[in-house]
Amino acid sequence: MMTSKNTENNINKTSSNGNIPVIEIRSLKKYFPVQTGALSRIFSKDTDFVHAVDDINFSIDKGEIFCLVGESGCGKTTTARILAGLEPETSGEVFWNGKQISFDELKTTKGNVKTQIVFQNPYSSLSPRLRLGEAAQHPLVVHDKIEDKKTRETIKRAYYSEAGLVVSFVISIILFLTATIRKDDSSLWFIAFAFITLILGIGSYIWFGRIQKGKLTDDIIKSIFNLVGLAPPDQYYNKYPHEVSGGERQRVAIARSVVLNPKLLILDEPTSMLDVSLRAGILDLLLSIKDKFDMSILFITHDLATARHFGDRVGVMYAGKIIEIGAVDDLFNNPMHPYTKALMDAIPSPTPRDVEIQLPKGDVPDSINPPSGCRYYPRCKYAQEKCSSELPILRELKENHFVACYYPLTMVQ
Repeated sequence: MMTSKNTENNINKTSSNGNIPVIEIRSLKKYFPVQTGALSRIFSKDTDFVHAVDDINFSIDKGEIFCLVGESGCGKTTTARILAGLEPETSGEVFWNGKQISFDELKTTKGNVKTQIVFQNPYSSLSPRLRLGEAAQHPLVVHDKIEDKKTRETIKRAYYSEAGLVVSFVISIILFLTATIRKDDSSLWFIAFAFITLILGIGSYIWFGRIQKGKLTDDIIKSIFNLVGLAPPDQYYNKYPHEVSGGERQRVAIARSVVLNPKLLILDEPTSMLDVSLRAGILDLLLSIKDKFDMSILFITHDLATARHFGDRVGVMYAGKIIEIGAVDDLFNNPMHPYTKALMDAIPSPTPRDVEIQLPKGDVPDSINPPSGCRYYPRCKYAQEKCSSELPILRELKENHFVACYYPLTMVQ
């Protein structure tokens, strides 16, 4: 087996070029404890874990689309949720633009927007109580991401007006209480001042906090709606999610994510819930957004055809492990791992095939008690004794083509 030093060298070379990657993941693990009954927890000291993501390494370059493919349950979505800051990692390291940071720093907080995620199901990712324009506008308000100086001044006045409304409300209550206590001729003046103070506070809030601020953010959101193909934007701005189609919902979800201009956009199977006729349009839209905002993309999918059309590089996951990484054309034309070849053979062909395809038999290994060696060896027809006892690591067999296999297809065919 390779030494840890050689392993580290291989990890650092999984970038597709010599530049510093936008994000690099090293030895990422995520184990979920198995929920058991109360008696089991009392009498058993051992806790079982689901090895959802088990020591994976990859990097994404600036402006690159990195596709993570594999069958359901292999750990793709868990990886995406960790990188979006939605799930804590068990262990691992992350480097952002070459600088090591904690996984907590990937979380989107005010003043820190590194990543954004578009979820698989647009029907559940949008609040049914918010209009589409409000849903897309909400991140701008929360993160105060208005860059134009004049616009920022208007937003600042809006915040002051909101504070002024609270102050005027408090002063009005004090004046009313004073008038009630005094019960003399001056009480009418206190009541009049209370009404004037309250009206001024409400008027200032409506003008600066609602109308002026709303106009500015409306213009920004309408331009984003135009960008994602929701035109004319006025037609969509005040609609609710149930009033538009699934494809239009997903475009709103994309608009909501890119409005903050993240450097890494995570797409968790964004087209799997859409009709086939709509998928190409969404993918073309994502390509144009990537170029316009100069962002990198992590694209999660189980559709190899989509990955081949959309991606620059592909990482193949199996049972919590990344088993092969390579450029799209190289990986699809010359797959080196038997599992990658099996995935490609499973793609339906429009024409009859001359050779009978033998797909792997058996089931995916138990994620609680995974095999001691290669995760794929129980189903691999090329497996030998070494595969059952020693865990293979990613090694570079061709330039920028990495495989975790002791007997890749270049050796056995």
